Amino acid sequence: MKSINFGIDLGTTNSLITKYENGKVTIFKNPVGHKDTLASVVAFRPDRTLVGDKARELLTKDPINIFANFKRRMGTDDKFYVVSLDENVTPIELSTLVLKELKQFIYSGEQAEAAVITIPASFDTMQSNATKKAGMAAGFEEVVLLQEPIAASLAYFNSRELADDKEGYWLVYDLGGGTFDIALMRIQEGEMKVVDHEGNNFLGGADFDFGIIEQIIVPYINEHFAIENFEQELRSRNGRYESLFYELIYKSEEAKKELSHQAQTTIEFDLLHEGTRHNVAVPVSRAQFEDTINLRVQETLKMLLDILHRNQVQASDIEEILMVGGSTYIPFVRQQLQAATGIAVNSAIDPTTAVAIGAAYYAANKYYQPKNNNIVLGQNVDDLLNSLTTGEDGVDEAYSDWEPAAVQLKVSYSKMSKDVEEVLIIKAEGALDSKSYRIIRSDGGFDTGFVPLRSKFTEFLPLLPNINNTFYLRVYDEDQNEIRSAMEEISITHGQFNISGQPLPQDICIEVDDKDNHTTKLELIFEKNSILPQKRTLYREISKTIKQGSEEQLIINIMEGDRFARPLSNLVIACIVISGKDLSSDLIKGSDIELHISMSDNRELHTEVFLVMTQQEFKNVFSMSEKQVNVDRLKEQYIDLENEIRNSIKMFSTDDNDVWAIQANDFLKELAQNKAELFKLQESDRTDAKYVIAEMLNRISKAYDKLGGEDRLERLRYEYFEAKEFCENHMAMVDFRKEELVQKFQKLIAGEHHVLISRNPSILEKATEKINDLGWDIHWNTLSYLISRYEGFKGLPPDQFTNYSGVQAIIKSADAALQGEKYYEFRQHVYNITHLLVHNDYKVKNEDFKGTGIG
Repeated sequence: MKSINFGIDLGTTNSLITKYENGKVTIFKNPVGHKDTLASVVAFRPDRTLVGDKARELLTKDPINIFANFKRRMGTDDKFYVVSLDENVTPIELSTLVLKELKQFIYSGEQAEAAVITIPASFDTMQSNATKKAGMAAGFEEVVLLQEPIAASLAYFNSRELADDKEGYWLVYDLGGGTFDIALMRIQEGEMKVVDHEGNNFLGGADFDFGIIEQIIVPYINEHFAIENFEQELRSRNGRYESLFYELIYKSEEAKKELSHQAQTTIEFDLLHEGTRHNVAVPVSRAQFEDTINLRVQETLKMLLDILHRNQVQASDIEEILMVGGSTYIPFVRQQLQAATGIAVNSAIDPTTAVAIGAAYYAANKYYQPKNNNIVLGQNVDDLLNSLTTGEDGVDEAYSDWEPAAVQLKVSYSKMSKDVEEVLIIKAEGALDSKSYRIIRSDGGFDTGFVPLRSKFTEFLPLLPNINNTFYLRVYDEDQNEIRSAMEEISITHGQFNISGQPLPQDICIEVDDKDNHTTKLELIFEKNSILPQKRTLYREISKTIKQGSEEQLIINIMEGDRFARPLSNLVIACIVISGKDLSSDLIKGSDIELHISMSDNRELHTEVFLVMTQQEFKNVFSMSEKQVNVDRLKEQYIDLENEIRNSIKMFSTDDNDVWAIQANDFLKELAQNKAELFKLQESDRTDAKYVIAEMLNRISKAYDKLGGEDRLERLRYEYFEAKEFCENHMAMVDFRKEELVQKFQKLIAGEHHVLISRNPSILEKATEKINDLGWDIHWNTLSYLISRYEGFKGLPPDQFTNYSGVQAIIKSADAALQGEKYYEFRQHVYNITHLLVHNDYKVKNEDFKGTGIG
């Protein structure tokens, strides 16, 4: 096993590569210009490909062949058309080119075979898998993903002296080029952990740049040139001003930087209009810029305050806010942060390099098995091989008869520790009889002496404080001659923090049928903030019969998001479809299904499905790296959510829940702010707009589910019991279909416990609606109610019916049936009248609910 040691910050705007060695982190500088960073920009020329600052400089000259901000498209199905090559490239392929370029920064000549690559904490599973895929494509044998707030915390805490008993809370405020993360960190008893986190993958410096274009430059052009559909032509693929759009992105970013240290700047560019080229100079003040970013900055502050409230932590409990990301250089961001919280801001480490430095600290304690593993020598294998003079066949002539050691060791330990001693775990393989080992600290202050070698053993290594401690583990034969190829050098730095595992960013759930409410619901598998890796076994029943050879399907949807939200608000990260054609025999309703689900550190999902009745097993490994966002489907989801919120506002207003109505109205307003943007979107749109809106819809949907908190849930439970009581009280008066309605009622309340403990308002509302529907069924099967409604129908004017003459004929038949006590016939006539009403108040529900097949 070999330590990874290399860390990479694969950023939206800039990227870096670092290495941990002997207790210190080295930032490899860009050979071009000797900067710490590499611009995350790729340029395709007819004869070559450029990556970095040289590519970025071409944005104003050949923008349609230059690509930036593609990190925000990771995990999507987006492709970028390269005009100069006449082919498409994906965000993964572009990220791969950046990673390959970063490997060229390593001036020592060594090969980076593995790396820790950082991702935003709020990256979903598809985005994470896409990042890993890019790393593997760049030539890394092993890629470990690390959440950026954890990386930043490791950089901060390992670069400063903290008293051994220093404990408390810190916030990591990470506002980068394309993403935002806020993390609540805690140090307790010398251990650092992530308490909670929040984020938005489409909020960062790139949005500030787009804001300048949308709110300052576009209005200026519209005012001075009145170009028809200018904004649409600017933003659309193959639009008349597509090239100008990319040029303005570059110049807006430069203006943003200038406004961080001056009050005024000018954005200059050429504009071709009606055959004439105009030189345009748009003045931009710092106040104007701050107006464009204010709403987005306030959104970050809301997430910060939400995370404190959710964890019952006061601002006064926070030691500091650790500033991370290039966008934290903007003075307005810091001013608003200080004003909103009163918490001290810490920028002791360069916010643009903190994540990469922390990645190297993390990489020091992560190991991988090199693919070229014919010779197992321990961690000094590279030193030994580099010392050989290689012959034509790749093996040094002087060592051509060299054979692998008879003993191989695998060691496990933490390279960083705050404790006075660290445990070393060793596994030995090979011919162990009569062998011994000895561990000596480099200063001679610790020596185990000769100890018989066993297949597994542990040693506790005492550490000198606040320095790098080096130990040598040597193996000896029966004559106490050292077996040099089995020697291990162990390096542990005292006084530095490490973190044992990463928290899960979202709940992981499975979608199961809620037949009673004709919908589906979420069942929790792994809870948000659980430390990865995780595994669990679930036992459920099949909720419908699937015939062998049929088209019927059993659908196993594993979803990522909020377990209290509706399934629609969650992201499908694994979908297993088992149809009747896959079955060896019929799968009967009520038979058992066994699900084994596990998730690795890197969010790779493993599933094993066992159908007890058919004795079949289905194994899957999911590493989905592309997420589909269809614009037409996005519009449908928007309309559904908008209608549901409008209905809630009416209900809240009727019930005098003014506060909830106001909050729901705020959601509606936020939706409305994006409505025009969404409905002018085309599939050809080149911007991030559809992903930004998809993220907004998901966020509002979650917030709407939580609207009113416990008070709303209590009110919904009250309405449920009220509807249930109505059914119980009126069931005795039913004259038709009584036995059927009683059975339906018993079936509805059989799942009552799960409905009442749910914290998802949608589940409670659907359950109540189902019982209310049963209440209407009870009414319409009660003779006294039918007679009263019938008398009311007879008194309605002609314009209340779609066919008044037809209604008059039915009334004559109904009168005759009622007089002759033909009540079943009378009931049918009343039903027929309801179908001729202009406003039919009798709801007919679609009962054709198929669901997932898992109950």
